[in-house]
This record gives sequence, structure tokens and C-alpha cells, in this order.
Amino acid sequence: MPETSRDAAILQGDLSRIQLPDVLSFIAMIRASGKLTLTQGQLERTIVWKEGEIVFANSNSPEHSLGQFLLRNGKINQAQYEESKRRVTPQMRHGKVLVQMGALSPKDLWWGVKNQVLEIIYSLFTWKDGWFGFYESVEEIAMERIVLSINTSSVIMEGIRRLDETARIKEKITSLEMIFMKVPGEQPDFEALDMSEHEIEVYNRIDGRLSIRELIGASDMTEFEVTRILFQLVSARLIEVSPEEKPFRPVFLDVEDSPELLKVISTYNDMFGRLYEALQAKVGEDAARDIFMTALQASESDDLWSGVFFDQYGRFDENMLIANISELPFERRKAALDEGLNTLLSVQLFEVSQHLDAAGKVDVFRFISDQKASIEKALA
Repeated sequence: MPETSRDAAILQGDLSRIQLPDVLSFIAMIRASGKLTLTQGQLERTIVWKEGEIVFANSNSPEHSLGQFLLRNGKINQAQYEESKRRVTPQMRHGKVLVQMGALSPKDLWWGVKNQVLEIIYSLFTWKDGWFGFYESVEEIAMERIVLSINTSSVIMEGIRRLDETARIKEKITSLEMIFMKVPGEQPDFEALDMSEHEIEVYNRIDGRLSIRELIGASDMTEFEVTRILFQLVSARLIEVSPEEKPFRPVFLDVEDSPELLKVISTYNDMFGRLYEALQAKVGEDAARDIFMTALQASESDDLWSGVFFDQYGRFDENMLIANISELPFERRKAALDEGLNTLLSVQLFEVSQHLDAAGKVDVFRFISDQKASIEKALA
């Protein structure tokens, strides 16, 4: 069990034997004040408590930083994120920098901190193992400028609901760049359907032009809350993917170059799948998907990756990639494919390696080296 404090834990254990909801419920029941530290490999989360209520949480995963959370939820743009990062100092926190820049209102900062904390806590519900320790301390509470008051029972109920819903939502909501439109001829009776105020708000904003990312940015809801509502609206056949998102793309490759390019694509897909598998084991499914999609979105300016998404196994849609390649002149296809695949693999490898231990890095690097050697051999 890892050492997380010089003080002895008053409660500690193995998450594979004691479930997270039971740990949270117990701390709330005894109205304890202090910090609950949870670790899984190199991952660490800390939940700060005051008299049985959650007042703060933090994480050592980059995707859980306040800046990344605000960017992902459309409250700031990429340029504001990059500029604010440069201004952050040990004395000046990211949120305060964004407010001083005029990129974020104090109200949105409060919203961001609260929902960032909740996202960190909800991420723990996917952990099947790990260690936890609760330490009595008021030090962490005194250090926080923004102190929340979050009811533990509601967090547990929502965390369990999200665990059940996340996989189903991802089957239909595969990217934040998706665009939905209202189903023609459908005039929903909001009252008869018992739709909430937030569900009506999202439905009314859908116009066949706004992406999911833009819908999130225009609301006071988080990414998960908006995508959950969209999933419900799709399931109820009230909305559908906009035609602009479903273009006809002929999948065709010249006979003479098909075996060569298909071999390259398939082998690289195996490499991406192995990277994702290693990453998921360290950071969990949600974080792994976010890291992969962030890297892919950074490559969107490359026509090779237009409309291509990773599935739940970290593998990309080979048919869409082939369709993109087939639109290029014959003599440019192989070079474009080599460059695009290598560039994205390098970005993903860099991102993934930051979360792996030494043995994990060696294992992944060896696999990729062997796969690349197999491509060279096949094409020789």
C-alpha cells in the first residue's frame, strides 16, 4: 500500500474489497473532516471533507485540471487556454488568471470549480481496485480559496447512474463535433413527455448547425449532462444526426495498391489498439478516450483524418480512412498515409507514455517497434 501521508490513516483499505460508495457513505455518516486519498498505480485522487460533506477534490491526471475542464466544456477557447497557462504561477492559480484576462466570469469560475470537482469524483466510480486512506486534517480546507458543500448521497447516486449510462451514451455520441437536427415533422409535447427544463433547453438549441461542443459551451451544463440529454433525445427519435454529418463517401482503392495500403492501415490500427489498452489500464476508460480524442482533434486539419473516430477499443474506422485516401491522387496516397499515421502515432505515444511506468513503456515501445518492422518486411 502506498504511503500518502506521514500521519496514520484512521480508515484505510483496498477498493477491490470495499466499494467506493461504502467508503464515501461511512465518512459522511461519521461527519468526519479531513482528506480521503485514493491511489491506483500512478493515479491519485484526493477528496477533502468538512463535517461529512465534500468541499473539494483534486487529481494528478492532466485531463482533470481546471483549464482542461473549462476548455472541454466550451467555457474558454484553445487560445485562451494556452495564454492563461503561460501566466500561471505558484501564487496565481489558473482560474484567477482566466478571470483577470476577461476570458472567464467569476460565476463561470465557480461553476467550473464545482463541476471539475464532481468530474474527479465521478471518475473514481470506474475504479475496480486501488487503495484508499482517510486522514484527519484541516490543512487542506484552509488552503482552498473556493470551498464547496456537496451532498455525499447525491454524489453516490449520480456516480452509479453515470457508470451505467456512459457506455450506452458513447454508442451514439461518438464525438463532440457531431451535429444534430430536429426530426422533421416531430412536434414534441414537453409536458406529456415530462421533459425537464434542461432537456427542453438543449432540444430548442438544436438547429442542424451547432456542434455538441458548441451546445455545451452555450449551456450551464457539463459535457456529460448535455451528451446524456442528446442520447435521450436520439433514443426518443426527436433528433437525428444532421445530413452534413452523414455524407456519402465512396470507399475505393485501386486494385494495384490495395494490399499494400490495407496492410499499413491494419498494422497501425493494431498499434493504436495496444496503446489504448495500456492507457486504459492506467487511467480508466473515460480518461483514455479523452486523451485519444484530444490527439485526434489536433490532427483534424489533416484531410486524412476527416470524419475518422476511435472506437471503444482505441481503434480507428479503417473504412473512413480508406475513403479519405482514395480521394487523393494515386501517386500521393502512400506518402500521405505514412506521414499521417506516423504523426498521429507519435502524438499518441507521447501522451500515453506520460501515464505508464517504466515496464509499461518498454512493453509498448517493443510492440510498436515489432509492428513497424513487420510493415517494412511486408513492403520490401
